Amino acid sequence: MFKKICCFIALIILSVITYADSISFKAFVDKKEVPLNESFVYSITLSGDGAKLPEHQISNLTDFTKFGTSTSQSMSVINGKTNVSVTYKYTLGPKRIGKFTIPPARITYKGKTYLTETIDIEVTSAQSAQTLPYSNARPTQSNPPGKAFAKASVNKKIIYENEKLIYKFSFYTNVDLVSNPEYFPPSFAGFWNDGSKPKNRFEIVDGINYRVDEIETILYPIELGLKTIPPAKIKIAIMDFSSPDDMGDFFSLFSNMGRGQTKILETKPINIEVVPLPKTNRPVDFSGAVGDFKISSSLDKKQAKTSEPITLTVTVKGNGNMKSVTGINFDSYEGFKKYETIVSNDSENVKEFKTIFIPLVAGSQEIPSVSIPFFNPVKRKYETIKTFAQKVEVTGETVSISNFDSTSSSGNVIRQDINYNKRIDNINLNKGYLLKNPKFYLIFVPFIGLLLFSICYKIYKNKYFNNSTNYKKTHLRDIWKLIKESEIEIGKDNYKQALDFINMAFTKFLDYQIKKDSRELSKNIVMEELKKLKLNNEMTDKILTIFERLNFYKYSSVDLNKDSVHELINDIKRIVSDIQ
Repeated sequence: MFKKICCFIALIILSVITYADSISFKAFVDKKEVPLNESFVYSITLSGDGAKLPEHQISNLTDFTKFGTSTSQSMSVINGKTNVSVTYKYTLGPKRIGKFTIPPARITYKGKTYLTETIDIEVTSAQSAQTLPYSNARPTQSNPPGKAFAKASVNKKIIYENEKLIYKFSFYTNVDLVSNPEYFPPSFAGFWNDGSKPKNRFEIVDGINYRVDEIETILYPIELGLKTIPPAKIKIAIMDFSSPDDMGDFFSLFSNMGRGQTKILETKPINIEVVPLPKTNRPVDFSGAVGDFKISSSLDKKQAKTSEPITLTVTVKGNGNMKSVTGINFDSYEGFKKYETIVSNDSENVKEFKTIFIPLVAGSQEIPSVSIPFFNPVKRKYETIKTFAQKVEVTGETVSISNFDSTSSSGNVIRQDINYNKRIDNINLNKGYLLKNPKFYLIFVPFIGLLLFSICYKIYKNKYFNNSTNYKKTHLRDIWKLIKESEIEIGKDNYKQALDFINMAFTKFLDYQIKKDSRELSKNIVMEELKKLKLNNEMTDKILTIFERLNFYKYSSVDLNKDSVHELINDIKRIVSDIQ
């Protein structure tokens, strides 16, 4: 019997270890053969048990240009275990013709290192507009083939704060290129850069068929007033350019260009005016969403048993700043246990929020509606979208009852979920060798000592932090330490890690100010807490600005740079110094 118990315990431990280490890590591409002037998508999928997965690392992709990134994730609960899957997508463009290998990505999980497989990519010659049959594209005598030019444009020149701005760089060519053009984007000062997306098409200009390579960059203004986007540049190496004497000024930059010559093309600067959102009729729960959106919701099942997970999917679609739609706030609900809401899909025009509910009470239950206020820049007014409440028929035994009618007296409430045990008069214990031997109880001594130490430390900690001077001193020391760590990471060009330290420093600063855990608080709640402190308006505005910027970085896929991270550090340094 003893052997059977030992084997059973060993089997349980082995299954727990195996289950805990269950993780999947793989990489793939949407195509393995790509022309020189086109792009492909390199995807990495990481899935495993638990709500937190390790950060992945990709090798330096020196043979490719990274245009943009996106992330999607999903979560499921099976037998009480949470499984999370995250997919990272990188849009890459080749730099030259040949065969290349994407090295494996890497993660470290519970002391073990996991690698993806290497992926081979073959880059073929670029296809120019001259090689394509185009019956209605006939070169004219005044505009012969063999030309190229570049231009930049935006979808609008007067925008509201937090409104999406599309900057488009277009490169027109109908000549053979020696190598892939090298694009030098403008600095985009005063805007959040949410990544770029390449595409190509063909267009006829003055009777000449051109291949047009475009790079669309999504921008969000972070400052009001007049902003200037400086010129973009592109460096090209051409096979053959020729230009007759009667060519117009539009192509004069490229006249007399011979085989193998290198030229740099430059666009004109663009002025953008950023205006504030109106304060009239602004909803109280407005969180900064700007665009034109529609909302819908669905359940994966309408009937379930108690303790059986149900997934609610809330989908927001539209044209606008999807990054500004940062969260879903549920009304009060009962009869369910709610898990954390995650963003399962975050594309340019669609954003999906998934939330897992566990029904606890049998009967006809209802998951409440969800509403999101936003500002419509086309109609120039605030609107609110709202889903319908979702009804679920729940069967099975009640797990818990958490809410009661406030008008009912406590004496009339009957707890139906309590099962009383029968009284046992006589209990006979079979004391074996271990229980009879006093030395057996010595194994509990370390645990008792650890418990006493924990209790003493807890008492000491409470006394220490109840002292306001000690409380302030400890928080400030931790904040400055985190700021120093972020500066060290910047020196190593680890901007993402630096941003993590900045987030922790700012969170500790907010915790100290409002004396609450600020990690899960919304902007409106933080604003209300700051009002209670009666800080001056300038300090409050600084704190809320940093809060919004960090929140934006959290939900967007922007490419971090040294200047933007340094600016955040300096802003946090200033507000921390003000409270010392």
